[in-house]
Amino acid sequence: MHNCACHEISMKDAYLTIEKLVQGRIEGYKEQERIPLGTDSVLIARPSMGSDSVVPDIRVIGDDYISRTPVEISYEFGRDCYQISDGGTTNGTFLNGERLENNRAYRLEDNDLIGLAVVQWELRVILRFRQSDATLPGEVGQEEPWKPPSEEGLSVNLAARRVFENGREISLTKTEWKIFEVLHANQGMVCLLNEISMQVWGDEASTSELVVQHIRNIRVKVEPNPMTPRYIMTRPGGYLLDM
Repeated sequence: MHNCACHEISMKDAYLTIEKLVQGRIEGYKEQERIPLGTDSVLIARPSMGSDSVVPDIRVIGDDYISRTPVEISYEFGRDCYQISDGGTTNGTFLNGERLENNRAYRLEDNDLIGLAVVQWELRVILRFRQSDATLPGEVGQEEPWKPPSEEGLSVNLAARRVFENGREISLTKTEWKIFEVLHANQGMVCLLNEISMQVWGDEASTSELVVQHIRNIRVKVEPNPMTPRYIMTRPGGYLLDM
């Protein structure tokens, strides 16, 4: 956002939508409901009973995995953008699958996903940042529905970058998602290690061992039993995704 029109939109029209709650609720809001953002800082946390504690603006009720240490979303006039920072939560805050470093500000872009607290590879709360309704997709290229699929097995919502195993959402890092996306685009075919490396890292130096390590991490998250894979199969020289 660099011009006056965008500046006006970000100040007046930005909001969060509640995409997922594993347990509990956000006080005053329902799932898929909008939480408006202004130019004042907004704190997200599980409320504390202490009289001297910080009172969050967005209160997550009924989920003890959500930290009482707040996550802050603020509007930065100098940079003309919204930013998010984690004040030191126990189970982490995630932006598009990547865990935030504590006390460091990250720029928010339209359609970013904010995840609160990972427990057993699952995000407890997912919020979506929207800059304004003006940036919503039209009929062409419209996003797939956000509701988790009901079918068993492994399923993927490519537009939303979400992966489910038996309806349970899997949290993948940015690099893990890129690797999974390569496998998904070539379902039923063997993806060689060097092909995966080239599509994920391009000309940057990477090794087969790095790909193998990431595949191992993905299997831990998506496979019911990583020792006997059901979805990501090892083949000579590479891997095959069988959904």
